[in-house]
This record gives sequence, structure tokens and C-alpha cells, in this order.
Amino acid sequence: MAEPELSSLEFDARLKHPDMTSEAYTVLMLNMTTTLSPGKLWNVTSCDVINTNYDIPTSVTCAICFLFGILYTFFGYRCFKMVMFLTGFLFGAILVYLICMEERTFTPLINAGIALGAGILCGLLTMLVQYVGLFITGFNLGVSVAVCVLILLEQFIHPQTLWIPIGVLVGTGIIFALVTLRFQKAGTILGSSVFGGILMISCIDYFIEQFMLMFYLKDRCKAELSPPLCWYTWVILGCWPFCSFVGAVTQWKITGKGFNHRNVMQNRRCREFRLKRAARTKEKPRENPHQSRYRHLYKVRRVNGDVLSQNYFQTVQSKLSPSLRRMTPVPTDAALEPESTNTTLTQIPEV
Repeated sequence: MAEPELSSLEFDARLKHPDMTSEAYTVLMLNMTTTLSPGKLWNVTSCDVINTNYDIPTSVTCAICFLFGILYTFFGYRCFKMVMFLTGFLFGAILVYLICMEERTFTPLINAGIALGAGILCGLLTMLVQYVGLFITGFNLGVSVAVCVLILLEQFIHPQTLWIPIGVLVGTGIIFALVTLRFQKAGTILGSSVFGGILMISCIDYFIEQFMLMFYLKDRCKAELSPPLCWYTWVILGCWPFCSFVGAVTQWKITGKGFNHRNVMQNRRCREFRLKRAARTKEKPRENPHQSRYRHLYKVRRVNGDVLSQNYFQTVQSKLSPSLRRMTPVPTDAALEPESTNTTLTQIPEV
């Protein structure tokens, strides 16, 4: 049986990536079964069909990212250290993975390993260095705002050069990063809620239309043409600002109220300092209270030489003549009081 011609289905599609390979899937439409390639063709009538041919690793990853999105959106500022690590991890991993995919030097598995290592390093950097984490959080917020601007711009005019979206993305990202460094709490709350919102809608987008919205956002950043979106794609996109707004209000009024990341850092440093000081105090041996006084009293004597005792002076004086006895001073008891810190050297004249 001959296959029906595709022209009868009234496809309005175009070839997007000639070298892109993706798994074909089968849909039933108008009582006819046809095979489409989601990476190459878009059909305007496919808005009535939802592809349920999910990939298990991708599905698990999206489910985990959805949970992270909830954490970001509603508890981003409360879990400050964790959010800083995840922000750096996702930023570094996604950026390095996209670069590796554009170069096409290694296999996808090796690219994923390289991206994972880069993400861990970036995550540790943003978690340990607070200002780097705040800068990346503000930069992500600025990039998200720039993407919204590019979506609105596409509805009126299509950018003819790649430098327009690059300039908008980088410029807006740096501006919001600097603002976040100045207003740290507000910037962290807004940045985490916006980033969490886009994590959640990207996962929903995969389970509904296989990342079609993400491909559309990628085209906006690369100034490329895109097929028309379905009506529910715009609904998913509209969930992004809604989730971000609800998350920001929740953090400001509930989860982040009365919490300040600066006080947490200062209290932790003070606690560590007290623990170290207590450990040094325990390790230091206890001294006799008279020991330091004794060392101070007899310091000069121990350094300058031996000291003759008072009994020796009295013995020598008893053997001297009366005239020499008057000339020879003998230390009195007052001179040997513990309160005295003076040491005198008695000179004995030759007989």
C-alpha cells in the first residue's frame, strides 16, 4: 500500500537543522499514521497531538529539576548556601555542555562528563565565595529578563544580526548582577524565584511538547527563525512570570522573613572563633599562680649569673674585722621580699 502524500496533510514546516538527528516518532492524525522527526519538522496541526514517547533518563532529570525549581522558587533565600551551589553548578554545566555540543568534538556522553565536572567546580566557587554566587545569581536574573525582552521584540521585528541578542543578554545580565551585589537580599529572592520558575516550566515543556518552548527561547538568543508556537506553549510561557511572582512574594513574606544571610555568616564565624579559642585554652597547661611572679622576680639573677645567699654573706662577715664589717653591706630581709623585683650584686672587698 502506497503511503499518502504529505502535501495532503497541509504541512507548514521547514528544515531547521540539516545535520540534527533525532528519534522519529509515529502519530495518528486524520485517520492516517505518519512518521515525523521532531528535530526537523513542525506541523501546525500537531498542536492537537501530545507526544508521549518519553526518554527515561531525560524524564528522571526533568523530575529532579522540577523539585529543584520548587526549592528555588519558594525557599531560595532560606537555603542560601544550597542555592548558591546549585546556581553555579547549573550555570557552569549548561554553559560548558552547550559549548561542547556546538564544537562537536566529543561524544554526548563525554560532553556530559565534562559539563558535570565544570558544574561542580563552578558550584563550589559560588558556594564558598559569596560575592561570586551573588554575581551569578544576578546575572541569571538579567539574562532571564533579556530573554523576555527578545520574545517581545520578535513579535514586532526579527533581529537581523546575532550581536543584537548577545548585546542585550550580556548587558542586561551585568547590570542586574551589579544591582544584586548592592541589594543582596532582594536580588537573591528575585533571582532564585525567576530561575526556579524557568526550571519548572522547562520540565513541564518536556512532558507536553518535547522542549519546543526551550528551542524557541534558544532561537531568540541566536536570532534564528522559529515555527509558530501552539496555544498551550504560550500558556506554559505565561506560567513563568506567575510562578516567579508567587515565589518572590512567598520568600519575602514567609520563608525569608527575619532571615539575613549576612548574620548567618557572621554568627558562624564567631562560633568558629569561640570554638578555636576554647580549644587553645584547654590545650594550654595551667600554671602555678606564683610561677610567673617568681620568674619575674628572679629573672635578672638567673640571667646574669649565680646569686650568693644571705647565710654566706653572714658567715663571711663574721670572719671579718670590725672595720671591714662596717664597710661590707649585707642584704636585709626587706630586700628579699617577694614584692621586690630589684637585685643587687654585693661586692666583697679582698682581705
